[in-house]
Amino acid sequence: MKNPFKKNESSAGLIAGLAIGVIATAGLVYVYLQKRAAMKAAAKELKAHAKDYLKVKAGKFKKHKSDIEQLDHLIHAQ
Repeated sequence: MKNPFKKNESSAGLIAGLAIGVIATAGLVYVYLQKRAAMKAAAKELKAHAKDYLKVKAGKFKKHKSDIEQLDHLIHAQ
């Protein structure tokens, strides 16, 4: 028969389990923060070059001649 007055000491296991849990949680938080910082840096780089393709296209457009230029040529031709 068990002795009902004898206490089982399980505090060492409890403390070890809590310590392992805290270390694992700290590791996950560290990895999360590193990944978040890397994503922010990548987003900042992409945002900086988001409109670069417009600069390449801008030089290919022809200058539109206005009606004033056409009238100016007609006046000077007479």
